[in-house]
Amino acid sequence: MKLRKWLILLVVVLAIGGFVAHKKKLFKTKDFRPHLWSIGILEGPDLLHMEQAKQLRRPAFTGADIPSPPTAFVADPFLVKNGDGYLLFFEMMNKLSSRGEIGVADSPDGKSWKYMQQVLVEPFHLSYPFVFEEGGEHYMIPESRAARQVRLYKATKYPMEWRLEKVLFDGNYADPSIVKYQNRWWIFAEKSPYSLAIWYADSLLGEWMEHRQSPFYWRDKSRTRPGGRPVVVDGKLIRFSQDNRGGYGKRLRAFQVDKLSTTEFEEQALMPDPLLAPTGNGWRFNGMHHFAPILRTDGSWIAAVDGNGIPHMADDDPPMQRPAAGSTADADPSFAQDEE
Repeated sequence: MKLRKWLILLVVVLAIGGFVAHKKKLFKTKDFRPHLWSIGILEGPDLLHMEQAKQLRRPAFTGADIPSPPTAFVADPFLVKNGDGYLLFFEMMNKLSSRGEIGVADSPDGKSWKYMQQVLVEPFHLSYPFVFEEGGEHYMIPESRAARQVRLYKATKYPMEWRLEKVLFDGNYADPSIVKYQNRWWIFAEKSPYSLAIWYADSLLGEWMEHRQSPFYWRDKSRTRPGGRPVVVDGKLIRFSQDNRGGYGKRLRAFQVDKLSTTEFEEQALMPDPLLAPTGNGWRFNGMHHFAPILRTDGSWIAAVDGNGIPHMADDDPPMQRPAAGSTADADPSFAQDEE
């Protein structure tokens, strides 16, 4: 009997040890591989024609700009106006916890950034901190599919402190993106595996319902995973979506929504298509998958984007040797196991 107990204990210990070793190996590939996410700033005369801010050769913000905790990379930036300057909310991959957490940086001009602090940490992975304002209050909907929930947080001391206000709905949803359009709230999110879910509510804190025809685009990697803040321009709703054909986070597309009601949904791709794509030899040569624009008072646009590449390199630096397509660099760095 004792021998049987010892054998069972040995099997359990070996299983736990193997799992821990696997997780360490997985994170090591994410941590030390040459391709990492960093954040850039684009600006331009209109929404669909922006370029990297002229004062910036390299990305505007990287994991190396965070003194503590040690951060492997930063991604999913959301730009928010803050008086005469800007705030930047983003995912920061904590090397110690191996989880995504939410941080914030500030800037007087949108080009030079200073890290402030972590603002949201949970015992599960967080990313995609979609921050918005409603009724004089600030809210955040981060991706929290590791908890299998879409969660709404409210700032108690903006921008530093947040509390869970409400679980809007349950399920495995990636990159939930909220927008108020035609007197109704809408959330676009990717529903695993590779389909576009649409939810709506008459009020932010009210009852959320899934669109009657949702999900859309079953197993279509080209337009199901949201990629930033939807905007309304001249009465037209424009949303942004990752194009994950050929690997996670390769390109980003823009779509104009032509019909949206509780029973209808139609849209068309906008030109240029893709809107963002791999560029140069540096910080974004391997992919771009996020676009968070803001309309400035002078009628021009500024946007926070992210790029997958070599954070310390500029677009026109000489190329470095790159791993083959399909390597770990092409995986979702934030929560790869749910991409299957």
